[in-house]
Amino acid sequence: MEIDDQEPQRYTGYLIRRAQQAHLAMWSRVVSTEITSVQYSILVILDQCGQASQRELCDRVDLDRSTVADLVRRMERRGLVARARDVDDARRNTVTLTEHGLAERARLKPLVEEANRRLTEGLSAEQREALRAGLRALLEG
Repeated sequence: MEIDDQEPQRYTGYLIRRAQQAHLAMWSRVVSTEITSVQYSILVILDQCGQASQRELCDRVDLDRSTVADLVRRMERRGLVARARDVDDARRNTVTLTEHGLAERARLKPLVEEANRRLTEGLSAEQREALRAGLRALLEG
């Protein structure tokens, strides 16, 4: 029996968890020990859309409201984002990038690309695309 057929290696969840551990370790080594990959995702989303409500950020990064509120609060303390009440709906907070947040996004982008390259360097181009496609399909299902 090959190792791929044995427990726990044959379980998708086990492999996803191990891949996430490898991702986190690579992120810390190459990208940042201060800004997490989820925080970077928020920087990217805000860079792309200019501003977003915390609810929109929840939907885009697929996290619950309390987690996003905590992330935004921490990012605001670090000067990466600014939060303000929506002028049209006082119940909504809108979040925007600060100049510092925009600079951090630009500084981190090549490091994120390098971490991604290193994380998947053992795969062929076809395997990398198949991995991404498979993960997208798993998440959409």
